[in-house]
Amino acid sequence: MKIVQKIYNENQKNFIKNLSLEAGISEFTAEILYGRGYETASEITEFLNPDKVGLKSPYQLSQMKDAIDRIVLAKNNNEKIVVFGDYDADGICATTILYNALKIFGVEVYTVIPERDNGYGLSEGILSEVVEEYLPDLIITVDCGISAKNEVEYLKDLGVDVIVTDHHEFPPELPECIIVSTKTPNQEYDFEYLSGAGVAYKLASALIGDIADSFLDLVAVATIADSMPLINENRVLVHKGVELIKTGRCSKPISMLLSASNAREITASSLAFTVAPRINAAGRMGDAYSCLKLFLSDSQEEREELVKILSDYNTERQVECENLYKSAKSLIKTKGHGQNVIVLYNKTWKTGLLGIVASRLCEEYNLPTILFGEVDGYLRGSARSTENVNLFEAISSTSDLLVDFGGHAQASGLTLKEENLNEFISRINDYVLNNFNYNVEKSIEVDGEILSPLSLKTAKELSKFEPFGTGNKKPLFLLKANKVSCKYLKEGSAHVSAKTKDIDLIYFNGAKHFNLLKEEVDKSLLVEVGVSTYNNKDYVKGFLKTVICNFKTNENINLNCFIMAIRNLQYGAFNAQAEQEKVDSYIKNINPAGFGKLFVVTNPENLQRYPNLLKLETCLYNLTAKGGKNALLIGGDVNSEDISDYDEIVVVDRPFGDIYLHKNQELVSGEINAFSLDKISTILEDMRSEYRSILPYENMGYTLFDVITNSLSPYQTAFAIEVFKELQFIKENGYFIVDKSVKADLEKSKIYQGVLNIKNA
Repeated sequence: MKIVQKIYNENQKNFIKNLSLEAGISEFTAEILYGRGYETASEITEFLNPDKVGLKSPYQLSQMKDAIDRIVLAKNNNEKIVVFGDYDADGICATTILYNALKIFGVEVYTVIPERDNGYGLSEGILSEVVEEYLPDLIITVDCGISAKNEVEYLKDLGVDVIVTDHHEFPPELPECIIVSTKTPNQEYDFEYLSGAGVAYKLASALIGDIADSFLDLVAVATIADSMPLINENRVLVHKGVELIKTGRCSKPISMLLSASNAREITASSLAFTVAPRINAAGRMGDAYSCLKLFLSDSQEEREELVKILSDYNTERQVECENLYKSAKSLIKTKGHGQNVIVLYNKTWKTGLLGIVASRLCEEYNLPTILFGEVDGYLRGSARSTENVNLFEAISSTSDLLVDFGGHAQASGLTLKEENLNEFISRINDYVLNNFNYNVEKSIEVDGEILSPLSLKTAKELSKFEPFGTGNKKPLFLLKANKVSCKYLKEGSAHVSAKTKDIDLIYFNGAKHFNLLKEEVDKSLLVEVGVSTYNNKDYVKGFLKTVICNFKTNENINLNCFIMAIRNLQYGAFNAQAEQEKVDSYIKNINPAGFGKLFVVTNPENLQRYPNLLKLETCLYNLTAKGGKNALLIGGDVNSEDISDYDEIVVVDRPFGDIYLHKNQELVSGEINAFSLDKISTILEDMRSEYRSILPYENMGYTLFDVITNSLSPYQTAFAIEVFKELQFIKENGYFIVDKSVKADLEKSKIYQGVLNIKNA
């Protein structure tokens, strides 16, 4: 994993210093904002204090006046209007906004949204039913319609007028009707990233004025759910919408969905994980109408019933997503790695879940990902991309193979015939390879480096960067450290409290990295900064997100690796045939950006023979590489790690204990031994002596590793302690206790017997 950090020259540093003085903020904060493109005090003030005053007039959107004139005509002539939306959270929120705005304006209005299996947007089949049921004079689309040239013509032939409001990319041919879009070129309105609900809000504002602000909670949820960048107007809209929700002045359904999710806090990030998935779940499970019904219902009893339905859908969706994810991972393993775009197809996959799983795989492999299911004989897919690949552009290059497509740079939908799939895969891979400069090696961009303690003033300034999300990520900082003081939050906890000279940290689910944090090895900590309140007093608090090992061995690391190697004898003896030439060839031709090979080094001292291995992503004690990316694991217990993504396990130096493989995995082993056992004694009296030497340390605040490192023969003591732990003479959870009531023979220890067998071989 590569850390990317901006470096500023002296002129830039002086500029940042002056900027901090003009804006009245710390230099630390000013540097972050400068790095994000804010170069004047007024821009910084506007960013830190989002205000509705900065919003653009809805009439700056091309054809907004035409749309309002047509709606006014509909009101004057007592015409019927149908709002036609999409089945996702953005579409449902947009439909709700415009429906309510039109009701307030005083027109007769109805709503229609298709189910996911009906396909995205307008279709003649659904439209014929709409026309027959409602006899509308005007249909207004929200969050869809920009690609519906033929469908609009169909409606016009039936005497129905159409207004399209949308935010998706323009296709080559547009429908001939009134179009209100953020993507219209050369219009006065110069911000193209509103959500579909954001465009609906603009239309509502033009129609009913400031009353439309009561819908900002819906705009916020939709903008977050659709992963629109939280910059410019979106920042203001989401900020104001979150304020509505926090103060309880939001719509009843939003409040009820929050309660159902047991949300502890209300932020843009928490809404993305609580409310948005419940809204989306209905459409994903084929019942989008139940969600729209919730937002339009006036009955509390009906709302409660619908909220429960949506929560149940969300639970069901999570289970099905996990199954689909496992199925996709299995396909990736079967097909192998090496593509520029992951493209997978399974006719049994539920199309409503493809986007979620595609997003997860894209994040894991750092590759654009397209997943297809099957509906009515066509392959219907969802695509998700990395930040540096415009996948909509790549998909557009294959338009002659597609039935339809639409979306954004990082998220798109598409449909094609199965016979075109192989050519599509070939062409989109070639297009991405030839048109985008990217590497599968994941890089993380940090906003700065923590070199000294942060003030509470600075931490509070950073908190004003909210709302966080796409386009405005929470500031991430590099903190270089060596040995870190840390402890578990409580006995048996998965969370770790850590302390450095510059900041106190919480590492949620960080127990896996506890030993690495305590180890005397250089490491890069990636940290977010927040404000914690205790007894009505505010404190600076850091949140550790990632630990990256900058590996250089030392005696403690060697000793820890010996302990883990001895412990692995519980799995039985390692007896794989040595294939040294094959191991040497793999190491010589190592590919840091490749997939499928996990190199395992049991004794770090052996890296002196193979310095080439350190080109790989290096994991000390625990496997942190994702997606089967070629990696080096130093020490650790391979059997306790998920190594299912790897085709080959390359054991550089022969461990003591066996390694369990998954189906179709290959193990390749070198011939050199990891550790020598020549100086390890298995004599019973020596073992009893070690046991007696441990007893005085109990209840003295020492860990077993403290005992080992203070020993005159640390490797002998480490061996004895692992045997005693296996036989449960000693138990450890942070500190240790000696259980004198346990009676067992040393010969019953697999570790003891394993060492005995190796020494006698």
